[in-house]
Amino acid sequence: MAISGTTESESQRAVALLEIATLIAREAPEEVLLATVAEHAARRLGAEAGSVLRYIGDERAVVVGVWREGGGRRLPVNAEIDFDVRKSALGRARRTRRPARADSYEGHGGELPIVMRAVDIRGSVAAPVLLGDETWGAVVASTTQERPLAPDSENRLDDFAQLVAVAVANTRARHREATSRVRLIEAADGARRQLERDLHEGVQQHLLALTLKLRIARSRADAESEIARLLEDALEEAAVANAALRALARSLYPIVLTERGLAAALQALTARAPMPVSLLELPRRRFGALAEATAYFAVADMLATARTSEATVMIGDRGDQLVVEVRVDGRAEAPPGLAERVAAVGGRLVIEGPAVRAELPVQR
Repeated sequence: MAISGTTESESQRAVALLEIATLIAREAPEEVLLATVAEHAARRLGAEAGSVLRYIGDERAVVVGVWREGGGRRLPVNAEIDFDVRKSALGRARRTRRPARADSYEGHGGELPIVMRAVDIRGSVAAPVLLGDETWGAVVASTTQERPLAPDSENRLDDFAQLVAVAVANTRARHREATSRVRLIEAADGARRQLERDLHEGVQQHLLALTLKLRIARSRADAESEIARLLEDALEEAAVANAALRALARSLYPIVLTERGLAAALQALTARAPMPVSLLELPRRRFGALAEATAYFAVADMLATARTSEATVMIGDRGDQLVVEVRVDGRAEAPPGLAERVAAVGGRLVIEGPAVRAELPVQR
């Protein structure tokens, strides 16, 4: 029986696997990586089409990477298809967790035969992508020819499937790490808010009560007495302590940020700054607590550490992104820890001459 296509040499195979491994190491975008896998998998077998699919059920999968020789008709990325669990290469690979093939789609159940005819696919081979006990998806090579792909073609996809498994595992690990960092930041912000409330509702209230008692005692003391002078000194010290306590509470987590939002909090912050600050742009809407806190403390830290006689602040609402920029009259520097916090919430920090700019996602 005649077979379809020609296969790549071992040196070409090694080059293909190295290219994919390099993309994984460089954390290339998923769509680039999986399209590359689909192309090399198909070329290795002399097939006209390749794809990577992720299982979303026992009988359904979604296309996450695709290639077609000459740019012919193909399934689009994110297309969902049903497959026959008994006869299709996808179904067999999922059920057995081993490479499988289907040299024809005639007589298959579900919508897969119709879909394959629409894109002129006659037969396919598949290798499962395994993550421990999970069958994540499959790497598939397909032919438009009536004759089937070469014997053992399905097993020759296994190394590509293993690389996809490495890429998926790496992506999940990065996601877990990013989620962990965000949770740490949210926990720290929550602790700061709680401490601010404790100071406001506890220590500050006791200090105000003490100040009131001192004033009553001062009003009853002889104006020229030593006791009156001591009470006067005590009132002054209480006023200084109260001001310091308010400043500490604001630095922990300003209540205005929680109650009135980022714009109001930044107006209050810049009004107290040690140098003249011009506010060029403020957002008109509220954002999530994480985004607002990150933007606020970015500005607060930049103003606190900037070596400048004046500054400008811009907070731009760009839909799915919050752009925070502080510009000084010299060369800008990022405060310690700011880049790490911005990166932890999925943003990035850019320093360009006199400006420090934080670009923050607001979907969280």
